[in-house]
Amino acid sequence: MQKTRCINGKKILVGMAIVLAFAGVSHAAQQGNKSATVTIPPTPELYSSEPQPLTAVQCAQCHPGLFKNLKNEGGRHRFACQNCHNVFHAYSPRKANWDQIMPTCSSCHTAPHGAKITNCTACHANPHAPKSMASNTQLTAACYDCHGTVRDELVKYPSRHSKLPCMTCHTSHGYKPSCFNCHQPHFKGQALSTCLPCHPVHQPQNIRFSAKEPSNTCSSCHAKAYTNLAKSTSKHNALACVTCHKDKHRFIPQCTDCHGKPHTETIHDKYPKCLSCHIDVHDMPVMSKK
Repeated sequence: MQKTRCINGKKILVGMAIVLAFAGVSHAAQQGNKSATVTIPPTPELYSSEPQPLTAVQCAQCHPGLFKNLKNEGGRHRFACQNCHNVFHAYSPRKANWDQIMPTCSSCHTAPHGAKITNCTACHANPHAPKSMASNTQLTAACYDCHGTVRDELVKYPSRHSKLPCMTCHTSHGYKPSCFNCHQPHFKGQALSTCLPCHPVHQPQNIRFSAKEPSNTCSSCHAKAYTNLAKSTSKHNALACVTCHKDKHRFIPQCTDCHGKPHTETIHDKYPKCLSCHIDVHDMPVMSKK
């Protein structure tokens, strides 16, 4: 027997009301003094289109920590989450299927660090922050497998740097320290960018000057020469150190490179060494009483 129900003051068969509702027909239910309209789409319309993949921002609503890691330290891993996670929200403790649903490094990477370094998570512990790495003995022992040119430089141009383990400066993989972490600047306010043009980091004693190197760079080690040149009244006062000491550190030019033979042959024969009279090349008016 069909039952009737009063909706908005009208009697209607209950069975018919259900049919109309699921057919997409709107009906109002009296709630005190207000009416609420509810529309239920028919079943075919619910599944008439395909759902769009979640965006990374939508994933972040439930996984904010992972999103932050990717944003700050994700490197090349900053792409759509589904590129790695083809199956997700499918973990079952009863099935213990974690390994089956989680992606592996080998899904995308072959052997980027060679055959000796294959334990990816030993360095890249967090796949969502691959740039944030912890160095370990596996990596330390194999630096030169990838950085052979660095080893060649350290051997060919021995310095104190040649005696240091790589990890002394590179405390983590890819980290490049400031020279001022260990070394004092040549002068107050010296820019860090001026260090490497003269001191290649893995051959720091193989010093090369640029043509525009300021003289105060030399002053920290050659204070006396710098001071004498600064107070000199000779034409040398207007010259930068690199004008005479060209290209390479410790290069000492000959006076004749610039001046030729300014005196008579008699004087040059008697005093073949210019500094016999011109005692200090950095303060040329100073002369002996010979």
